Amino acid sequence: MTEVGRELYFESALKERGNQARLNILVNNTGIGHFGKVSDATEQNFDDVFTANTKTPFLVTKSALQYLAAGARVINISSGASKRPGTLFGLYAMAKAAVDAMTLALAAELGPRGITVNTVAPGWTATDANASARQDVATVSHVESQTALGRLGTPDDIARVVAFLASDDGGWVTGQYIEASGGFKLL
Repeated sequence: MTEVGRELYFESALKERGNQARLNILVNNTGIGHFGKVSDATEQNFDDVFTANTKTPFLVTKSALQYLAAGARVINISSGASKRPGTLFGLYAMAKAAVDAMTLALAAELGPRGITVNTVAPGWTATDANASARQDVATVSHVESQTALGRLGTPDDIARVVAFLASDDGGWVTGQYIEASGGFKLL
């Protein structure tokens, strides 16, 4: 979709909802993983991972900027891997680290409009994206043994953090990286 197409989409979608083309909350929750070493990744792997994890939230946010209301919230979903990439998730971690940097740049840029921009960084969360990995009992046991709260996260665990940041209670929080991992790798 072109930039003009994205802008028209935002405008028509918001007008349909009676918001007079204003957006109050934008959550960028997109991504694909890449399992393997950075040294084994191809240029196509790089392009695919960075397009889904970095370019897409950038383009969506850029297109939404003119529609963000004063005091709006932008919440980017990153990953705990962006700070602790490990050997087999390096490419994914690199792309999510770029999202973390985008959060800081946008928080400074949009602060004068009263718009907050934050990153939520989940740890191991039981989703469709890691369903095959969770079939391996040893992997799940290993992750749980390295997690202070002793379990994998759930989508609701992450949604509650996002809901806080989107609420009035989160109005004084901006430019922050909030890891929601249950304390993964604290042990």
